Amino acid sequence: MKIAIVIDIYQDKGNGTSMSARHFVEKLRERDNEIVVLCTKGPASPAEDSADDGIKIIEFPVKKIPLFQKMIESQHAILAKPDDEKIRAAFDGVDVVHVYMPFFLGTRCAVIAHEMGIPVLGCYHISAENITFNAGMKHLPGATAAAYRFLKRHHYDNGYIHDIHCPSRCIAGTAGKYHYNQNLHIISNGYDPNFKPSASPVRPQNTEGKIIITSVGRLTSEKRQDLIIRAIGKCKYKNQIVLFLAGKGPKKEYYEKLAAKRQVDLRFVFLSQSELINLLNCSYLFIQASDVETESISCLEAIACGTVPIISDARMCATKQFALSKKSLFKKGNSLSLSKRIKYWIQNKATHDGMQSQYAAFAKNFSLEHSIDSILEVYQSLLKQKSGEYTIRDYNNALTITVQTDEKGRAQKKYRPILKKVYKLIR
Repeated sequence: MKIAIVIDIYQDKGNGTSMSARHFVEKLRERDNEIVVLCTKGPASPAEDSADDGIKIIEFPVKKIPLFQKMIESQHAILAKPDDEKIRAAFDGVDVVHVYMPFFLGTRCAVIAHEMGIPVLGCYHISAENITFNAGMKHLPGATAAAYRFLKRHHYDNGYIHDIHCPSRCIAGTAGKYHYNQNLHIISNGYDPNFKPSASPVRPQNTEGKIIITSVGRLTSEKRQDLIIRAIGKCKYKNQIVLFLAGKGPKKEYYEKLAAKRQVDLRFVFLSQSELINLLNCSYLFIQASDVETESISCLEAIACGTVPIISDARMCATKQFALSKKSLFKKGNSLSLSKRIKYWIQNKATHDGMQSQYAAFAKNFSLEHSIDSILEVYQSLLKQKSGEYTIRDYNNALTITVQTDEKGRAQKKYRPILKKVYKLIR
């Protein structure tokens, strides 16, 4: 099969969405599929489009957005400027187009693929909350709902995108809530099998006798690393704790000042995969404090290493699906609640140690190999898709719902009350 992957930031290895796409590309190629990647030209890219071992990279120039460009660049989210002729040439002989991001390149690729008779799989890796939070509209009434409607109208158009890949039930339920009429395929992005428990990790320098807490992700507002710093600052064990924040972003200087004020031992790191695996195996706790997550592969990687997590219970934080205990959840935006959870796990070491193997075993349900099996099944279904049906399927948790559609491609009216309850349940 020849598959086109469309993602603006494929060249950025510090972004979770781009790393998920890269993992999919590598594994799909290992199974003898031919891959074409359409992306933005990165700073370290070759002078011309390149092809390596069955993976062809087609690059597009950066599209700059007046007024918002500085904010976009601070999020490491450069956007691509589409070129119709180049896109059509890239799609020659392609069987399926998989669009990761709902921006200019992705939307244009979806339209052109549809015109060429090539089935399109959309993705919901970026939620409306990601956009409104980073644009400073978090507390603006109606902004998030308006963003979901805008994305539905301008990118997730049922005329050319009939199926959407959702990394979690949370984002699938949200798409349903906002009346997205496409088939929803819930498939984890999957974690690399290199993430696993280690019998002899090497502790970072100057951490002997200390409790290591780690969080991984961009240093941005919606990731809420500020809560972690404040929570540790309130904890009676703060002098025994070292906090590692693995990532880059515009909030770094603010977090440095906040940690100094709260007397928290904070260390910023940007690590290779092997270094990150080692750090996670040395960590007593992993904290995911985000208000918004469509899945969080970093948390999945942590629990695959046997690291006990503490996760925000925020409505749009899909990561809470990985919590095996209520003690692994804290109240959204509440640093005191988080501090109490940290205290609990430190004071209950026997319980903590017993949960490590449970988390490592649970993570295997979301393996990358299983995700590749599932996405290939979706690709095959797109090639022989039947009209007249609307389907929600969770490939990780054995859930499938199929109902008949009306002439506009929407679920028939008699099924909508049931689907409304399903959307609420899976969110």
